[in-house]
Amino acid sequence: MVSARKLFDTSSNRDVITWTAVVNGYAKSGQVVHARQLFDQMPEKNVVSWSAMITGYAQVGLFEEALELFNDMLLAGFRPNYAGIVSALSACAFLGALDQGRWIHAFVDKNNMELDRVLGTALVDMYAKCGCIEVARRVFDEMPYRDVFAFTSLISGLVKSCRMGLVEEGLKIFESMNKSYGIKPGVEHYGCLVDLLGRAGMLEEAKKVVTEMPTEPDSYVLGALLNACSVHGDVELGKETVEGLVERSLDHSGIHVLLSNIYASANQWNDVENIRKGLEKKKVKKVPGCSLIEVDGVVWEFIAGDRSHVLMEDIILCSLVFNKHSKTLWIDDDYIITDSLEQVHACPLLGSKNKLFV
Repeated sequence: MVSARKLFDTSSNRDVITWTAVVNGYAKSGQVVHARQLFDQMPEKNVVSWSAMITGYAQVGLFEEALELFNDMLLAGFRPNYAGIVSALSACAFLGALDQGRWIHAFVDKNNMELDRVLGTALVDMYAKCGCIEVARRVFDEMPYRDVFAFTSLISGLVKSCRMGLVEEGLKIFESMNKSYGIKPGVEHYGCLVDLLGRAGMLEEAKKVVTEMPTEPDSYVLGALLNACSVHGDVELGKETVEGLVERSLDHSGIHVLLSNIYASANQWNDVENIRKGLEKKKVKKVPGCSLIEVDGVVWEFIAGDRSHVLMEDIILCSLVFNKHSKTLWIDDDYIITDSLEQVHACPLLGSKNKLFV
């Protein structure tokens, strides 16, 4: 990009095509800051310019920025092309921005845009990750051609919806990949299948998939099995799974925390303490996860113990009022590693994993 930028800077005949080419080059190489700086300096933009910047944001995981720029493009009067739409749908899928995703789908239908593999898969992925599995399946069925990515998106969505009685549906789709479409399942599909069975409590079936799969299980496959052990309290299988991860050098702090939770659920506090000491000795800390929620078209992000929200005082007040008038307060009783074993069962109202956002 250094040579390309020098050539661009010394050129006396710069038009929207050359500007866009450099912006696209920066974006594809992950240098979105430089890409945006140049994008903002453009004297003239076209839909390709906008799409290049939107895609660049989506590729590096800046999904909020991608959606914001997509909306700016619409306000500027540009009609989005395939690249911009697919990137925006990817952002909607990650952020859970269902309303925005539905609007994009309506735009696609209204403008009779071809539902090819890329666009179709993006829609399936968006609806599946937003919990609209029936709509995802309908879009999947409408696709004239389906590839491995389309199957991955749909099966992943079914994994999250297994509590809705869709386990058999997921198994049928998995089996149809090779039998009906000649697509050989990859390790990611086996991971989805293990997750699907594990969430439904079918641990023996999940273990059988892991032991009989034609390829070596990766961290996703074994992690899905371990998570199922944590949910359903299978101590022995959980310990066995962690040993498999350690043997393959695939373990990390989150894996040991999950195993600790499994031990805690079985009241094996000595094992919990041993894991804690082991993590402290290695000076390993678990990176806190974040949650995203869409409310009235606005995406909010928060983490455990986060008090930086601009409406924090109102949130606390609403939480207190809600709890005061509730006859029964439901608390997530998952075990978490704390500074002392006496605090294992503690789940304070504020600063916990569960927060009320109004």
